[in-house]
Amino acid sequence: MNTYRLKIKPQSSFLTPWQADTIFGSLCWIMAWREGDDVLKVFLDEYKNGNPAFVLSDGMPGDLLLAPAHLSLAEKKGECFEAYQKAKNLKKVSWLSPDVFDSVRNGNLEIEPPEGIKTFRTFTTLHSSINRITGTAGEEGSLFELPEYAVEQNEISIYLKIRDGWEEKFFSLFKNLSLTGYGKKKSVGKGAFEIIGELEPFDKFNDFDGANAFMSLSNFVPAKDDPADGFYKTLVKYGKLGGEFTFCGKPFKKPLMMLKAGSVFKTGKPPKAYYGRMVEDIALAKPEVVQYAYAFAVPIRLNNME
Repeated sequence: MNTYRLKIKPQSSFLTPWQADTIFGSLCWIMAWREGDDVLKVFLDEYKNGNPAFVLSDGMPGDLLLAPAHLSLAEKKGECFEAYQKAKNLKKVSWLSPDVFDSVRNGNLEIEPPEGIKTFRTFTTLHSSINRITGTAGEEGSLFELPEYAVEQNEISIYLKIRDGWEEKFFSLFKNLSLTGYGKKKSVGKGAFEIIGELEPFDKFNDFDGANAFMSLSNFVPAKDDPADGFYKTLVKYGKLGGEFTFCGKPFKKPLMMLKAGSVFKTGKPPKAYYGRMVEDIALAKPEVVQYAYAFAVPIRLNNME
């Protein structure tokens, strides 16, 4: 698989975070609408068999990259106050510049916490529910808040590992997605974006001598034989069916525990291009639905970290 970067420019705020599993689901709906359910089924069967056509990262602000989960363990907290304070400061670091990220993934943990980095901004907007009988708003208790997001750098980077021969088709699917919008409230203009340029070959995540672990740039669910020794945080995802399935009567998926993007796992040898799996039996109303839960793996080096 070859690695690429796709840059997009949001044209509005968005209500749905740019996470790999949601992006993948949106592209699957595009494929179903464009080519039919049978084509989509064949496509997803390959993922269920561990042979994905492409794997995606979460959307990253500009050129910034997630800080690996082991970064906050750079110093032994019990040795001295200075070491404790440095570890405490590193624990707050969420994003790294490309140069610092490359240094960290090569085993260097002697970094200064970055300052003034612009990433995503979260804010809330006030909405009013509509009375379905009168068609009006403004009744007592009808107001509610929705969280929205904006990227302060005005660009989002999505990293991809694509099987040979799939580059053109992936780009075509994403181009169609840019015409429909992404995520919640796209019918009223939220999640609008445009693609900047073409797929850009990206070599900054290449394997290197001494790589003995991987970091995931996407939330994922480990497969049975994936490494289990590492540094990670978890999240519980409360997913919802999309497309026409939104109106099936029971659109909510089962809660799913995932390992957060930034998680690091020891491999003891050069890591694979991806880990994780597809999660089946995720929606009671639609048993054929699967959840994308692959890890976009970036090789890193861990130096004597317990």
